[in-house]
Amino acid sequence: MSEIAQYGDRFYLTAQARIVEQPSDMPHEMASAFPSDRLNPSFVWIAGRYVQGEQANRNGHFWTTDDLKAGNSTIKHTPLNVLHKFDRPVGTFVETKIVERAATDSAESLPEIQALSVVWGANFPEVAAAVKTAHDAGQLWYSMECVAEQVQCLECERSFAWTMDYSQACDHLASDKRQPRRFINPTFLGGGLIFPPAEPGWSDADVTEVAHRLTEEYATAKSDTESTLTSEDWYLLMELAQSQAGA
Repeated sequence: MSEIAQYGDRFYLTAQARIVEQPSDMPHEMASAFPSDRLNPSFVWIAGRYVQGEQANRNGHFWTTDDLKAGNSTIKHTPLNVLHKFDRPVGTFVETKIVERAATDSAESLPEIQALSVVWGANFPEVAAAVKTAHDAGQLWYSMECVAEQVQCLECERSFAWTMDYSQACDHLASDKRQPRRFINPTFLGGGLIFPPAEPGWSDADVTEVAHRLTEEYATAKSDTESTLTSEDWYLLMELAQSQAGA
């Protein structure tokens, strides 16, 4: 199940990602995107689901197929970071493709964007190691970053500027943050890698709540000599946690 969190005027969607080493490791629709020539051995290649359309997730966020088509071309070459540390890219998205995928709760096929990215392992060896550890534990996720031209309430079908104050929107959006809403003509700004101790498992989580939980988990885990996260990983996570906890 994908999760979306909101902080300010940005939304973050998380979905499972995995390391790939050859085309057979990828969804068959994306296999042609994997380079066939010699690869830089320091790169860590990651494939995963980026965003799904035509079905509101449990946080009420919705993209049409046309929205995905409009936004798909904006993803390539955008930065890849850790936990939405925007000013510290550790890699880049290199390819995307819109595919049809069976929904988990029905036989219906839904459009989604799948993405291939690379982590610059030579520049960020601690991040590369943490990503591999999280992948092996089945705890590696993509979290997309998105803005849009407008937000549309799917109840009354009124549309509002992306930068609006939600209290000035329709009663549906103003009163219920899970009210189904469409993000019209999105621009995807990149994405973050999410791995423990961060998780995409809270239906109401936003970045501030994630930061508080990270602070608590760090206090518990920093003395654990068997922790799989390096000091660099903790630095990134705690820097975000401290800045958001004080916001």
